[in-house]
Amino acid sequence: MSASTIRRRITSRLARIGTTLALVAGLSAVVSFGGAQTASAEQSCPATPVQGITQWIEQYKDRGVTVCWGMETSGGLPQLAAVVQVVDLADGANLSVASFPNCPCGPPSAGQLYSKDTVDIWQEIYQTPGEELFSTTNAGFFKDSSSNPSTALSLPDVWGGRIWSYGMPSAFDLTLAKVSLTMGLPDSGFQTVKLRDFPANYTAAHVNSHYPGCGTDPLCPASYYGTVGFHPAANLTGNPDDISRRTMLGVNAQVNVAASRVYILTTTRSYRLADARQILKHFGSQYEMQLDGGGSTQSISEYHQIDSTVFRPVPQVLQVWLGN
Repeated sequence: MSASTIRRRITSRLARIGTTLALVAGLSAVVSFGGAQTASAEQSCPATPVQGITQWIEQYKDRGVTVCWGMETSGGLPQLAAVVQVVDLADGANLSVASFPNCPCGPPSAGQLYSKDTVDIWQEIYQTPGEELFSTTNAGFFKDSSSNPSTALSLPDVWGGRIWSYGMPSAFDLTLAKVSLTMGLPDSGFQTVKLRDFPANYTAAHVNSHYPGCGTDPLCPASYYGTVGFHPAANLTGNPDDISRRTMLGVNAQVNVAASRVYILTTTRSYRLADARQILKHFGSQYEMQLDGGGSTQSISEYHQIDSTVFRPVPQVLQVWLGN
């Protein structure tokens, strides 16, 4: 993906939220991630069962993306239990985070409000000629899960190299371990993606140091994306045996090491957190993060569709873009 494509993507988003910000020419990455892990050819779906999933069906495999349907047969007939998208960064596929702050926007604050849509609407907004958008999946946690058209985010939001919100975590949120996702510009077709541990009881200073980029500068010549979720072992209900639909992300690298593959899990069946994490590890994930689950879990492409059980609109999404 070229710098001009990145520029079009961000310019389109800025126009959508009604700002008059201008992006300077010659976008270039300003965050150093270190060397990325090597990758082999596009990964295939597993041939072995895991966590009640008896069969994996390959629905798509091309241009750096593989879509695997996990089927279970506990009721006699095969039923879809989970979808895993395998994103091969070395084959040119890449990721971004999208959100629509309600602007005009000042410096990032806890109370920044965002517009909400279901993922099919997000997909339609970004599915433009020349932009190889493959899928859209819900991402960050947020405060207002009602039908209200806007909400504050619970945790930080970063795109275009800029911190847009520090999030509005509850006191309980600040007791739970967190993980950050950072996605840099593709370099010669290979985007650098990392998961890193993030402070549980964080402050704005932690966010600024974790995402140095351009801070609050709206004219930043950098472009990278980021969001924060919860650690894969952090039980948000306090009960490790609670089950829920899950949206999770994993990488084939250890913490703070650049990955060559990203795994995105969305489930139609409810799982314990540890069991959902095991599905990602079955694919080869070495480190994971929780994205918003339950009624927020939803994902769409031409090859899969998982709807929210309550048709819940969400304020932040994770997007997968095909390689060349």
